[in-house]
Amino acid sequence: MPLHETDAFVLRTFTLKEADKVCIFFTREAGKVRGVARGARRLRSRYGASLEPFTEVALTYFQNESRELVSISDCEIIHSQFFEQMSGELLSVLHYFAELVIEFIPDNESNEKVYRLLAATMETLPRAESRELAAIARYFEIWILKLSGFFPDWRYCGLCEKELVGAASVWITNEGIPMCASCSGGLGDELKQVDWLLIREIMTQSPANFINGRRDQWSVNRIGKMAVRLINRVLERELKSYDLLDRLRPAELK
Repeated sequence: MPLHETDAFVLRTFTLKEADKVCIFFTREAGKVRGVARGARRLRSRYGASLEPFTEVALTYFQNESRELVSISDCEIIHSQFFEQMSGELLSVLHYFAELVIEFIPDNESNEKVYRLLAATMETLPRAESRELAAIARYFEIWILKLSGFFPDWRYCGLCEKELVGAASVWITNEGIPMCASCSGGLGDELKQVDWLLIREIMTQSPANFINGRRDQWSVNRIGKMAVRLINRVLERELKSYDLLDRLRPAELK
């Protein structure tokens, strides 16, 4: 069985029998990997806190090509996202990000860009204030859609190919296709210029720089609704973690 050593983020863990865990990692070298950590649920487990969600670890595992699950040999903490007084909102956002990666990124497919997105976002989250979490969620949603190939090219109208940059409004069809005012006939979801500019900032800035600016929460909310519709259309269902995120939004924005 070949031995693999790589940095990885822990996305999720599940109980397996009495003492073991099934773990889902997103690795720098091999993308999403599922493996078994033997004895991880024992009181004096050698894994300690290294298998907590979104902990960045130095992962060592054995892979048998005939088996779906790899065998975890070692897992050492590089950086932990868990700290004292972690809010319920932040924990919910982390679980949402994990579900997005699990659903959109295929197993065993290397994707350095997604790994860098995870690393940059995880570095930003502990410094973010509660009011900034929604903006970070929009940032992550848009980039996951783009990196997985499901984010439309919104620079031009999908029908007449007119350039949309600078347009007062853009209308989005149920299929996520952008339309100019003439082609849309005013039908579909309207993204105002402030929303359009916000998406452009997401596409051109790091998450740390993106949350430094003050954001119009109504615009953040409109982009979020649009992103969720695209996500649901791709997956043909709603993500489990979105209900909790929706309940955390301020009532005046719902």
